[in-house]
Amino acid sequence: MSRIVQPPKSVLLLVGREDFTPPTTFRGGACVATGDCLAVAVSDGPVAVTLGPAGNTGDLTRLAEFVLESEGHLSLRDVYSREYETVGVEPGLSTVTVWANDGHEPSELVLTVHGL
Repeated sequence: MSRIVQPPKSVLLLVGREDFTPPTTFRGGACVATGDCLAVAVSDGPVAVTLGPAGNTGDLTRLAEFVLESEGHLSLRDVYSREYETVGVEPGLSTVTVWANDGHEPSELVLTVHGL
């Protein structure tokens, strides 16, 4: 199910642990990750986000795939740690695929999560 969010800064984080390490730069892309935190640069306005094991990606473009370490859940947050959505996963490593309607600042985002 898609949820509309409007983060105060144009970044959404998907974190796997409470004590996570955020990326320090986007290196020119729309998304980047550390071992336990995925950051996505999003549009300044409302963003439709779907987080889960399998989302309808429709006409969205696959931006990247990352492996994140978690303590049993992945949490979608803004840079001020306000939580928008969570999904339960097996503790350990999960693969997250980022799908978006724009390669730079998407307003529609699907984050599909799969165990390793």
